[in-house]
Amino acid sequence: MKALVIAVHDDDRVDPATLSAITAARQITPAVDLLVAGKDCAGVARSLSALGGIGQVLLCDHDACAGHLPENVAPLVQRLAPGYSHLLAPATTEGKNLMPRVAALLDAAQVSEIIAVESPDTYRRPIYAGNVIATVRNSDPLQVLTVRPTAFEPAAAEGGETAPVVEVNGVEDAGLSKVVETCLAVSERPDLASAEIVVSGGRGLGSKEKFALVYELADRLGAAVGATRAAVDAGFIGNEAQVG
Repeated sequence: MKALVIAVHDDDRVDPATLSAITAARQITPAVDLLVAGKDCAGVARSLSALGGIGQVLLCDHDACAGHLPENVAPLVQRLAPGYSHLLAPATTEGKNLMPRVAALLDAAQVSEIIAVESPDTYRRPIYAGNVIATVRNSDPLQVLTVRPTAFEPAAAEGGETAPVVEVNGVEDAGLSKVVETCLAVSERPDLASAEIVVSGGRGLGSKEKFALVYELADRLGAAVGATRAAVDAGFIGNEAQVG
């Protein structure tokens, strides 16, 4: 068995969720490779190669990967897939955008947001908004998975030899979409997708001014801030904070 983890990054730094996906992959098999696809992202590949315990880091640094458009990256993963038994990505916005396309191209059943590995083909994942934890066995020969980052500790450097960085190509611009603008919400609080503690508020707070109570509590706890859809629709907070 051999696993390929698709790294999520911003072409400059690795998203910590990627390190959690590496931990999940290592619980499946000790043979783990990484794929770094982007534009001007060689530094990300080098930083991941220093983790140790990685077979190789595949680097696709190409104009077609700028913006990490899944329409362009998914066919690349499809071409690399025959060398692997498991394909994993963190269940971030980018990972959720990419992996269903990969699964469709490979005619494989995806298991989403796993929170535990029971065996190389059996996983635990939440369903019904987290009210039930299902144990899922996937009989496909190729396993396509997304990993809930908060369920696995980030992979730590294991020491040993630095993994080789191997350049791969064969990616093309599908011409189906393009990045027009990127608008990022900047906050000093923990990232909502990977925070250990989240303080969430809803419509019951009554107003945007009273929602400040959520910020105050979150700051005291060192937590991220979330909100219900009703609170977002009411304008109490931006939609980047919606968690339910």
